[in-house]
Amino acid sequence: MGTSKATARHDALAVPEILNLILEELDMKTLLISAQRVCHLWRNIIQETSSLQEKLFLEPRNTKINNEMRIFNPLLATKFPTFIPENERFISQPIQCVDLSSVDFIVHPEKQSAYLRPDASWRHMLTQQPPAFKLASITRVVNSHGVDLMRSRAPPFYTEGLRMGSLFDLILANPGFLFTRGVTIFHGGASPVNTPFFNSGGVIADKYQEIVAQNDVILSIERGVSPEIYNEMGVDSNSIQDEELEDGKSVDAITRDFIHSAYQEAGLRMLKLPLKKLQSENETLKRKSTAVVGL
Repeated sequence: MGTSKATARHDALAVPEILNLILEELDMKTLLISAQRVCHLWRNIIQETSSLQEKLFLEPRNTKINNEMRIFNPLLATKFPTFIPENERFISQPIQCVDLSSVDFIVHPEKQSAYLRPDASWRHMLTQQPPAFKLASITRVVNSHGVDLMRSRAPPFYTEGLRMGSLFDLILANPGFLFTRGVTIFHGGASPVNTPFFNSGGVIADKYQEIVAQNDVILSIERGVSPEIYNEMGVDSNSIQDEELEDGKSVDAITRDFIHSAYQEAGLRMLKLPLKKLQSENETLKRKSTAVVGL
């Protein structure tokens, strides 16, 4: 009797349609790792079924982006804090600057070799579903003379969407860690999710809002900005890694150099995205006209 039930269960799990229904109920981490180690059949089903690949953020969901449907990759959020929002829909969460020292393989060096394999799954994962297709960079320089806004844009990721490997490499390739107070990843679009907005007009405010509305992901780079201005932007100034060591480099700059070296040792080539420079803007600094409020 027991053998008969075991055989029936085995036969049921050998039917792709039944197995697929079971796999659909697994959490993302189990589906990505444990389930694919069971046998070749399970691995093949997972890798060849579009709905399962979409659940793993490895295949794009063919739906138009809107804030009600936008879901951020929950597994990446735990491994790359400050890169990906912790909440799936990111309704209310403090805006933080990118902190390279919080990345999982930096916190746990013993995991480095697994993360830096050329075929590591995290590099191929989409940052969100539906995918982000348009990425831009905004550099805002604030000094005693005024505000400069320099804008750049990457070629659209029309085919498959923005993958984590591309986003991570773009952050690493940014020399801004050597001379800025922080880099922040904003999620824009027609209705931005976590992007601060200017509460009044002006050239800088208008251009800032324009590029945020036209792009899905925005790298916001701030130079010469005090903690007070960060707080006005809704960015947690405590998250800014500006501590300097004896050689004058910040914690993030040192971590960036370490990751560069680790890439070279692993034989990885950093992906470099061509950022097309757009028109720069400038206006006299007026605290009231450039104040921003966090969402």
